[in-house]
Amino acid sequence: MQMFLQCCGLVALCLILGCHATYRTTARELGIPDAERIVEEGKVKVIAPAHSPIQTFEFTIGQRPALVDGVSYYLNRPAGTKNLSRDDIQLLRAALMEPMAVKPTLNLLIDPGHGGKDSGARRGDVHEQVIALAIAREVQAQLKSKGHNANLTRPDEKTTRTLDERTQLGISLNVDAFVSIHVNASANPEAKGVETYTLPAPGCDGSLPNSPARGALVGHTYLVRSTRLAYYVQEALLQKDAFVEQPTPADRGIRHAHFKVLRDVTSPSILIEVGFITNDEDFARINNPTHQKVIATQITEGLLKGFGLGAQE
Repeated sequence: MQMFLQCCGLVALCLILGCHATYRTTARELGIPDAERIVEEGKVKVIAPAHSPIQTFEFTIGQRPALVDGVSYYLNRPAGTKNLSRDDIQLLRAALMEPMAVKPTLNLLIDPGHGGKDSGARRGDVHEQVIALAIAREVQAQLKSKGHNANLTRPDEKTTRTLDERTQLGISLNVDAFVSIHVNASANPEAKGVETYTLPAPGCDGSLPNSPARGALVGHTYLVRSTRLAYYVQEALLQKDAFVEQPTPADRGIRHAHFKVLRDVTSPSILIEVGFITNDEDFARINNPTHQKVIATQITEGLLKGFGLGAQE
């Protein structure tokens, strides 16, 4: 009996050490082999040294929602019992842990969603296309004031451009990034918060139920930079403004979908949902001109940070 208990103890010890060893592999492959790991009740937290670009990665075994320095991020594949998927480790390391070349002057295309006869989501006489255009114009103005080139896919509320036309414009202008701005809506009035979308990794399902896995797409070539931009824009959108009283929006995370403007534009591409027109709290924020300027400032600062440029640039 004593021998049996000793054997059981050894087996249990091996399993525990095995779990920690596999999480150590995750940290090492993320580029932080000396990270601290906390494993508790199926939740894993990897804490990087102070000099690391990203300090914490948190995930739950068997699930996709994770946290990167407190910002919600949907993994491309559910976390396994032993490790994150190779897709996620390679993407997160390349996008967030490794330095990228800095281009001092950017050429960006800002895409206000919908337009013309397509008003998008609406609440009374307030239309998505109007809110998206107001924010996009402000992003354009701020980028230009900092010395960057920024164009809009549509200059006004009357202009109608199809998704194909928007995509082709991004390709023809040879942009450094395509940034689509939208307003969300839901049958559930309690749904609220900001989301930023990238393309899923090849062979991975999107975060939306109608976005099944696909093979290699044009947008996958730029997925590392897209992921980096999405992270820093989402992070910026969650910051409180020091001068404007507004509640911090809910963090719905960096998600993934096979939207045309993400899969077919030949540049890094992200799609931002700045809030829900169907939620009272979000609506009060996104329909307020002062708050729209705050949102635009956050997007601008996130984009510049994603390209390795400070807000002062």
